[in-house]
Amino acid sequence: NLSQTTANQKNMFLGKYDVTLSNVDKIVQLTDKKQRAVNPQIKNSSKIETIKIVCKNFRYFTFGFKKAGIGKGKYIADALVKFAFPTKHNLLFLYNYKEKYYSSIRYVNMFDTKCDWVKEIKRCGAESGWRVLTRDRMEIDSSLPMHYVVPRHLSDAEYVNISKSFRNGRSAIWVWSMGNANLVRMAELKPEIASSTIENTLLEHVRKCDPSKKAPQLMELSKLLPRIQEVNLAYLKLRKLCTPETDSDFMAQDSRFQTLLEKTYWLLYVSVCLKQSVEAAKLLMMERTVVLQELNGRDMSCVISSLVQLLLDSSFRTINGFQTLIQKEWICLGHPFSDRFGHVCGGTSDEQSPLFLLFLDCVWQLLNQFPEKFEFSQTFLTSLWDSVFLQIFDTFQFNCETERQIAQLNDRIVLRPVWDWGEQFNDKDIALFTNPLYRKNAFDNLNVCNRTMSQNDSTEKKIASGLMNETTIPPSDIPTISFIEPLCSLKDIEIWQQCYFRWIPFLEIKNGGFPHIDLFNRAVQNNISLLQKLLLGGNISSSEEKLLPSKEFTLNSKNKPEALEEYGTDESKMQFINSFFPFTSNAMYTDFLDILFTNEDFLCDGSIIDSTSLS
Repeated sequence: NLSQTTANQKNMFLGKYDVTLSNVDKIVQLTDKKQRAVNPQIKNSSKIETIKIVCKNFRYFTFGFKKAGIGKGKYIADALVKFAFPTKHNLLFLYNYKEKYYSSIRYVNMFDTKCDWVKEIKRCGAESGWRVLTRDRMEIDSSLPMHYVVPRHLSDAEYVNISKSFRNGRSAIWVWSMGNANLVRMAELKPEIASSTIENTLLEHVRKCDPSKKAPQLMELSKLLPRIQEVNLAYLKLRKLCTPETDSDFMAQDSRFQTLLEKTYWLLYVSVCLKQSVEAAKLLMMERTVVLQELNGRDMSCVISSLVQLLLDSSFRTINGFQTLIQKEWICLGHPFSDRFGHVCGGTSDEQSPLFLLFLDCVWQLLNQFPEKFEFSQTFLTSLWDSVFLQIFDTFQFNCETERQIAQLNDRIVLRPVWDWGEQFNDKDIALFTNPLYRKNAFDNLNVCNRTMSQNDSTEKKIASGLMNETTIPPSDIPTISFIEPLCSLKDIEIWQQCYFRWIPFLEIKNGGFPHIDLFNRAVQNNISLLQKLLLGGNISSSEEKLLPSKEFTLNSKNKPEALEEYGTDESKMQFINSFFPFTSNAMYTDFLDILFTNEDFLCDGSIIDSTSLS
């Protein structure tokens, strides 16, 4: 007598068919069979028959008004224009939502204090070359945080004087170290400065921070990667491809979908970002300091720097570690989220570019190629992408920390970080953020801080010849060697179906797809955990006991179907799960769904609940 339930992700702030105003990107009205854009500069017709809404996260809505009274469509269109395209930042919903917030976040470094940066420097063993610079006052026109890391041998005055020659005042800023090698970000020189003397002087200061005094490798990202405008154009093409207006439109493009996908260049840009990240990671492994330079030091450098650390530092592949990485590279160091995602109407279209989505897509490629290396799932990444447009949380709503501090001071906004997932989702949904295939490798815990590696040694040789002889394993918060080298060629890059296709009914596989495999993996992991508890003499609850396989199942593989049927993992109980679960409605047995969260040991193994990865 198993009961069925509707299984899909339930956001506590949004209903099934709700969408935030910040998510609305384009509105089109249909009047007298003619389409016309709805925007603040155009007066809407009183005879609107249909309104079409295209969302930034690839969702698509169509509302008909043929049977409504005259003027109803215009009323809705006028309201949407007024509230979906605010002309000032303080008109965002964030400024009006004043509910009290009590943080339950643990183990995520926010990098809003000097202590957080000091901890990161010590974690990476970089104290000898780098220190935290704290600005003595908040400057309204500065995109820099109050605290960031600079060369130790430079005084505050010397560093600030050099920085005046660089765009946004961003000269060398340290973000991570591996042995003697450092990962550094910096902007380009201001256009009025023709001489490269100052830049060469700065690179010499960076060289002095390396105990081995090797010259740093400068990676000019503006020459290696697409411009933000090109990324935005690729995104718009991809979104158009993934939001067909009608069934006939979908069928018309279906036969040439791969060609159309290739012409968007989105997958090409993912490929290029991964390739350059691998190049930078290999340089760091050869004990070469890498300096990432781009126009303003706030866009593509966020993408590459984050990916490099994911490739090399296994602690950032945990959930809390990944959130900490985003806080450091994107939030604290001032990626202009408001401009790039068009939170405020009025800026030029050249400023918009979903670089954060490009980064998440690159991370998904890594997860897809190395599923056992990441603690988080693709559902976590997709939910994170959706949260960019949920303005209850401040994390992705500002261009820099200075803007956030001013809003808190002047408008008394309530700072509510998105990392407190319990504010949005219940335990069942949060359980799907973890990856059942994640396993910590013994090699992941081998310390490589202050260890010199031969340039000619292969990764396998380095591990086998020296690193395996370590007699002590350092704490898990120390940077550890766990280099993963993804396949980066275009033929190896796949489309992120869950994120881009989930709103296209034609593409959903009924009673099939990856969620079947994922849920079965979770069930198996749950049972292994329960059996381990029994072997150690622990007690299990009656609800947990129902989920265990029978003795016949454990002793005789011939009885596998019957045993599976007993504890709710047979095909008949999974057949209601579709390929875009949990983002579309699915019907499944409650008892089987409970497998995802009834075992406390399994839940607590994920760093959302408890972790020491970066504490």
